[in-house]
Amino acid sequence: MNIKFIRILFLSLFFLTALNFVHAQKEGDRIIAIVGNEIILESDLQYQMQMYARQNNITTMNPVIAQQIFQQMITDKIILAKAEQDSIVVKDEEVNKELDYRLKSLIQQVGSEQRIQEVYGMPLVKIRLTLKEDLVKKMMSDKLKRKKFSNPVKVSDKEVREFYTNFKDSLPPANEELEMSHIFMSRKLTEAEKQLSKSKALQILDSIKAGIDFSELSKRNSDDKGSAINGGDLGFAKKGVFVKEFDEALYKLKIDEVSDVVETEFGYHIIKLKEQKGDLVRAQHILVAFKKLESSDFETISLLNNIKDSILSGKLTFEKAALLYSQDLETNTKEGYLGFISVDKLDSNYVEELNKLQIGEISKPLKSGDDNNYGYELMKIKSKVAPHKLSLETDYERIKKYAGAIKDNKAYEAWIEELKKSIYVDIKF
Repeated sequence: MNIKFIRILFLSLFFLTALNFVHAQKEGDRIIAIVGNEIILESDLQYQMQMYARQNNITTMNPVIAQQIFQQMITDKIILAKAEQDSIVVKDEEVNKELDYRLKSLIQQVGSEQRIQEVYGMPLVKIRLTLKEDLVKKMMSDKLKRKKFSNPVKVSDKEVREFYTNFKDSLPPANEELEMSHIFMSRKLTEAEKQLSKSKALQILDSIKAGIDFSELSKRNSDDKGSAINGGDLGFAKKGVFVKEFDEALYKLKIDEVSDVVETEFGYHIIKLKEQKGDLVRAQHILVAFKKLESSDFETISLLNNIKDSILSGKLTFEKAALLYSQDLETNTKEGYLGFISVDKLDSNYVEELNKLQIGEISKPLKSGDDNNYGYELMKIKSKVAPHKLSLETDYERIKKYAGAIKDNKAYEAWIEELKKSIYVDIKF
């Protein structure tokens, strides 16, 4: 993974655990704990242990780790129960916005919508429905934790030095790090690419109007492979589940009516309303995803090369160019500064290119992202830090963060113990 997307890695864990799909309790599936109004089933614990084993590439589960996983599940339920007691509310638009972001981030990581649908064996809309309830609970809990720990913990110099004295032999060594800045440009969708996709969608729409079966056309043409196998069937869903443009077009249709071509961030859709039950609707769709032409990549690469030439010729500095041209809104106001990044966090292909650079040199345009959502960036090496053992002289701020994390953790544990006094917890085994 590359620099642009390092910050979204944590999202994958949410999806790996949240996709423990909502299910009815199966016969013989024991309740192993009751916390507030929530239950924990034996199958829930088994699922979490399986996920842990897969993430850590282990074949046998240590009983101590299993107990830690179970205790964490209890803690999560306690916090949720407290959030419900305190009437913590998250707005539906907040949930949908976060869900959109997390789904998009996950798709970026696994490579495509088709891949995520293949992994979980259901259309994206059903994955979305399944995730939403868990996300509401998680956001309620997170909101409560932010409210409780809104003020950052303060760590005195004395505490930092005491922490280092006590733990210096067990602190992890610092990996090799690169201090870098970048100029990022996303690969923009061109009008030519949009027109190519729209033309195909219009041809499919003409075929529907000519009487060709919608389901068959979806199976043969839709780029949403998760639903295409079922003729584009998206199942029953409530208003607000789909992206805005799709929703607006769908709810204007009558039963068995087909929409015109509808543009969304994913491409062009043709939508058919199949059924309606109260506030639930069942739709079919055909997706024509935006096509990608190599010429668009060349335009972005060429522009970055021109910027690099201007920097090398002295017409402008790298920092000024980042302010003017970089499309990474988090860093362009900081003159493209990324800070220190551990080499083990970078893709091996990136490391290979960056290792060729001396301090102060600028890379060629490097691809940043995945095949569905990417751009290119110029990297500048500002300094290099060799692997080393942590010391107060060279790594004071890093050690201070470790000390703060320990202090934070103690406060968190004390809070959980206090909550247990007011939350019903019944462990069944």
